Amino acid sequence: MRYREWRLGRETRGVLIASGLLAIGAPALCLGTREAAAQVPVARASDSPTAAPAATATYVSPAEARLRGDVAFLAADEQEGRAPGTKGIEASADHIAAVFKELGLKTAPGADGYFQTFTLTGQPRLGEPLDLAVKSSDGQTLKAVSRTDFSALAIGVNGVADAVPIVFAGYGITAKQDDLKLDYDDYAGFDVKDKAVLILRREPQQNDERSSFDGKKTTEFSVLRHKATNAFQHGAKIVLLVNDFASLGTDNDTLLSLGSAGSEVNSKLPFVQLTREFADKILKAAGEPSLTELEHQIDKDLKPRTRELKNVTLSAHVTIERPSVDTKNVIGVLEGSGPHANETIVVGGHYDHLGRGGLMSGSLAFLSRDIHNGADDNASGTAMVLEVARRLAARRDPLPRRVVFIAFSGEERGLLGSQYYVEHPLYKLASTVMMINFDMVGRLNDKNELTMIGTGTSPNSQGLVETLGKNAGLTIKTVSGMTDGFGGSDHQSFYAKSIPVLFAFTGIHSDYHRPSDDSDRINYAGMAKIADYMELILLDFARRPERPEFARLTAPKRPAQSASTSMSVTMGVMPDYADESKAGMKLSDVREGGPAAKAGIKGGDTITSIGGKPISTIYDYMESLGRYKPGDHVDVVVKRDGKDVTIKVDLGKPNAAPNH
Repeated sequence: MRYREWRLGRETRGVLIASGLLAIGAPALCLGTREAAAQVPVARASDSPTAAPAATATYVSPAEARLRGDVAFLAADEQEGRAPGTKGIEASADHIAAVFKELGLKTAPGADGYFQTFTLTGQPRLGEPLDLAVKSSDGQTLKAVSRTDFSALAIGVNGVADAVPIVFAGYGITAKQDDLKLDYDDYAGFDVKDKAVLILRREPQQNDERSSFDGKKTTEFSVLRHKATNAFQHGAKIVLLVNDFASLGTDNDTLLSLGSAGSEVNSKLPFVQLTREFADKILKAAGEPSLTELEHQIDKDLKPRTRELKNVTLSAHVTIERPSVDTKNVIGVLEGSGPHANETIVVGGHYDHLGRGGLMSGSLAFLSRDIHNGADDNASGTAMVLEVARRLAARRDPLPRRVVFIAFSGEERGLLGSQYYVEHPLYKLASTVMMINFDMVGRLNDKNELTMIGTGTSPNSQGLVETLGKNAGLTIKTVSGMTDGFGGSDHQSFYAKSIPVLFAFTGIHSDYHRPSDDSDRINYAGMAKIADYMELILLDFARRPERPEFARLTAPKRPAQSASTSMSVTMGVMPDYADESKAGMKLSDVREGGPAAKAGIKGGDTITSIGGKPISTIYDYMESLGRYKPGDHVDVVVKRDGKDVTIKVDLGKPNAAPNH
């Protein structure tokens, strides 16, 4: 499941609800042999901290054996965390395709065998040229040595600065927050357009319990994302970052590695780090105090010490290569028979994960480079797709509708695989009647709960889900409202194309997006029960005489959130994560009933400005909306059909819950 805490987008953070499922079994569902079961380690109640007590501790069903085998393969260290571009994800794709072939599933027209290949941006690397020099008016040149005096950060882009002025802009912070009585702006009164900004890491008064920056706690204004967006929106040409003395001192003045602040582009300007020693040389050449002196002055009275550095200019070339990587959706087809045979049900789940983690991969293990095996997220969902495929393929009579099984890649990078499929469908979307998604279905809890998201996207789905659950002794938690369609996983791409969705989910846990999400923590007996239940739901949709109707959802009301932890308003938009243009933030969809939709913003529009501040990435969007509160109106400029359109958006009534 894609990390939705607005590190990559907060629009859908409310969907992460803990849950699980207990379901019924049926003789026709028990496929496999005793020999196959015997090859898999015996499942015991102690194998999973969340497992329900087993009736027979030493018995493992054939379904459990198959699920355990698939999860164990996909979540093994040998698969390297299944990050796109690795040998491990290729081996995983081959494993899934081999199962599809063994089951006799057909290949889809237009696919390369069982594969639908697409391209995404790979890991960044430093390229050439990479140089930086400062020239003073007396003809002296300070030439920085690459990887010794300076280095580039991957949160920035390639760029050239040619003899541009330099402005020391303190910590590069613009912060106004009423609850902290904070009003501080390093850019106030200074024009930095087309200039280099020299800024410090973190924030002022870090060791002062009385600081308006929430005492000794670190606020969101200290993060590099804020600094990058703030510099971009003030028109800077390039960012020059230096370590701050208060937290690092001179003994720890080391340069960050290229991807240590993240591998994704935050704002469309170059972002480099200088050593304090080289930065002090620049300040000295301009006749200014040292960094340490300037920091002490700011800490003393919490007033910016921004100044243009006279008689010095910066020239730099920054080159960051971002080679493309091919990855694959894996697709197997079970054809239907009868008058509805050309109607398609998609059963999917993503098989990619986070590799070895990293700040912008979505890992919640700070600075860990251990393999993130992703047993629950989402080896469990992939195994469920394979298990359901085995069951349906084993039926003697063909189903009335086609079922297309898809293991998506690129989900953790922004639902890229499912988005690629709906933009390049192998079966007509107009004839695709339902998408069922499995993402994190490996942690059935002892209350036998399962969250089913998307019941509101088709009339009567909720009744089916609840009735089958009640008859089977399940505790089903349904999620209705806007979260159904915008839920942080691959069903979202299909909902945006007006296709009904259902998303089975057993909940967030402490191992989520951490190296500890391993196969020994999966509740395989619980997964087998979920497979029993979901097969019944699938059979119902496949056999219905009429195709499921689609219902577009309206936004639910939620409690407003503190601006210190998240945005207090949203517009109700879904970014197009696959778009890599520099024109702004393209939208793939908007939520019906949300502020954007009410104002007339549409899917396909590209947001280029909010409240007069330029927007180039999702991070700029987040930063800009974070300045507003319910009751505000803001002018939003979108690019539509090649023309700029200004739209006034009402962000909701004061004291009313915003749309998420």
